[in-house]
Order: sequence, then structure tokens, then C-alpha cells
Amino acid sequence: LTLFDSKESLMTTPTDTLAAWQKAALDATIACTQATLASAEQLFKLNLETARKSLEQQTQTTRELLSVSDPQQLVAMRAKLAQQGMQQSATYASSIYEIVSQTQAHLNKLAEDQFSRMNQNMVKGAEGLGATAPGSDVATAALKSSMAASSALLEGMNRAAKQFQELSEASLKAATANMVRGAGKK
Repeated sequence: LTLFDSKESLMTTPTDTLAAWQKAALDATIACTQATLASAEQLFKLNLETARKSLEQQTQTTRELLSVSDPQQLVAMRAKLAQQGMQQSATYASSIYEIVSQTQAHLNKLAEDQFSRMNQNMVKGAEGLGATAPGSDVATAALKSSMAASSALLEGMNRAAKQFQELSEASLKAATANMVRGAGKK
């Protein structure tokens, strides 16, 4: 039993096709792992930079607190420190959200690409098998229909996930702005 692969214009065995699918799955796994490691690296760099800035900020704040001689200055400094802390927290949370969102979008794209390739390969394989097996036209049509329905479902889920992500991002930005404004009023 052989399958015709239109890309290479030669006959391949089902074993060769399976090996190609396994290689594609391995490549996809490696791409996902690389994306995850890149994200972890970004988060590590963010945390290291945040720790460095925090140490510098605390050193400066301690020096300023030691120089305070008036209770009014202390109250003003307290409000200033609260505002700075809220702004730094909001910036940090926003940076984490951005890194995670970018990674999620990249992983979603990789998954979509893999699913699309899998669908195409399954349809080609079914057509190749259908061409050699008598009466398999119905099974091939059913497989194509099933794959089309799966693709439509995945596309709908991706649209819903993207809308949810956009809504979440807008909510996070609004909450962050309100938190920073609220800290400034105290």
C-alpha cells in the first residue's frame, strides 16, 4: 500500500508518512519548549532587574527617611512612597502580563499551525487510501467533513480566546490605572 505525496512527487509508504508525522510532532514540541524557555528567560531577567531597582530604591528611601526631621515631611514622604510602590507594582504586573501574553500567543500560533498541518496530512492520507480502496469514497468524505468541522470549532475557540484576552487586558489596564490613582489620593 502506498500513498502519493504531491510535494515530493514520489510514492511513500504509510510507515514513511507516520515517520514524517512523528518528526513534525517532535519539531512542534521542540518549538514549544524553546518558546517556553525564552519566556522563562524574559521573566528571570525581569525579576533580576526588578530586584536590582528595588534595592536601589530602598537604599535611597532609607537615606531620605534618615534625613527627615519634621513630622510633616514624614507624612509627605509616606504618601510619596505609597504612590511609588503602587506604580512599581503596576509596572511589574503589566510586564509579567505582557511576557505571558506574548508567550501564550506564540504557543497558540504553533498549536494552530500544527493542527492545520495535521488536518492537511490526514486529508491527503485519506485521499491516497481512498484512491486505492474500492468503496472508500464515503469514508474519505466523512473524514474531510469531520476535519472541516474540527477546524471550524478550533477557529471559533481561538476567536473567543482572543476576545477574552483583549477584555482581560483592558480590565487589567483599567484596574492598574485606578489602583495607581487611588494610591495617589491617600
